[in-house]
Amino acid sequence: MTDSAELVTTLVQLREALTNVALPLDVPEAETHRTMRTEMLGQLEDYVLPRLIQIDAPLLTVVGGSTGAGKSTLVNSLVGTKVTEPGVLRPTTRSPVLVHNPADADWFDRSRILPQLARTTGATGDPGALQLVPIETMPLGLAILDAPDIDSVEERNRTLAAELLAAADLWLFVTSAARYADQVPWDFLKAAAERSTSVAVVLDRTPPEAVDEVSSHLARMLTARGLRDSPLFTVTEGTPDENGMLPAESVQEIRGWLDLLAADAEARAGVVKKTLDGAVRSLARRSYVVADASAEQAVALGRLRDDVDRAYDDAIT
Repeated sequence: MTDSAELVTTLVQLREALTNVALPLDVPEAETHRTMRTEMLGQLEDYVLPRLIQIDAPLLTVVGGSTGAGKSTLVNSLVGTKVTEPGVLRPTTRSPVLVHNPADADWFDRSRILPQLARTTGATGDPGALQLVPIETMPLGLAILDAPDIDSVEERNRTLAAELLAAADLWLFVTSAARYADQVPWDFLKAAAERSTSVAVVLDRTPPEAVDEVSSHLARMLTARGLRDSPLFTVTEGTPDENGMLPAESVQEIRGWLDLLAADAEARAGVVKKTLDGAVRSLARRSYVVADASAEQAVALGRLRDDVDRAYDDAIT
C-alpha cells in the first residue's frame, strides 16, 4: 500500500470515528466541540479525501470576503463575462457559482467535491445548489468559485461561505479599503494561517490616493498574523460597466497570476500540497481535542448515573 493510500485509509477511519462520536451533554465547551467535530467532518468530506483521491483535479480557487468587498464584480472581471450578480442586484440568498473550463466539467460532478450541494446550470436562490458555469476562456486546471459573504445577514450564507472556503485549494480573499480592519475577515484569515491554507489577498475598491498607505498597513497586518508570504493585490476604486465588470487592466495582475498558476503544474501542485498538508495536520491536532471532549462526556455521564443511583437509593430507604 502506498503512503497516500495509507493516509486515505487512516482519514476514512477518522471520519468514521468522528461520525460515531456523541457529545450530547451540555458540559463546559460542549457546543464548541460539537462545532469542531462538524467542521472536521465537512473538511474531510468536502476537501481532504476528494483531493487525496484525485490529486490531479483542477485547482479550486474560492473567492471569499465580507459584504461590500466587491467579490462578484471581481469574479466577473477575472472571467471576462458576467457570471454572477454583484451587490444589491442579487437576492440575499443565492447559490454559489463555480466557473471552469468546459473540458474540466467532469471534475466537478456531485460525487467528487461538495457532495451535499445539488448541481445546476442556471442561477437560483437555493443556497443548497452549486451553479456550474463552463467558460472557454477559463484556463484548464483552474476553477473559480464565488462564495457568499462571510458576514452575511443570513446565517445559512455564513455557514455555506465557511464550508466553501474549507473546500478550497486556494483562497482569493477580498477586502476593501473601508473594511480591511474588520474583525470577521481576520478571524477567517487567522484560521487560514493556523492551518497553512494557501491564501492570496485582494485589497479592492481602494481610492487611488490611498493605495500606498492602505496596502502598506494591510501588508503589515498580514505579516503580524502569519501571512507574510500571501500575495497581496490591489484593485483601485472604479465603476463597473453595464456587464458588471471592471476594466481589464484593473484586474490584469490578478488574472495574470492565476493564468501562470494554471499553466505551471509544479506551482499548482505546490499550492495544493501546502493547503492539503495544513488541513491534515489541523485535523490531527483537533482530533485530540474531540477525543478529550468525548472522554469528558463519558466522565459526566458516569457522574449522572451515580447521582441517579444515589437518588434512587435515598428514595427507597
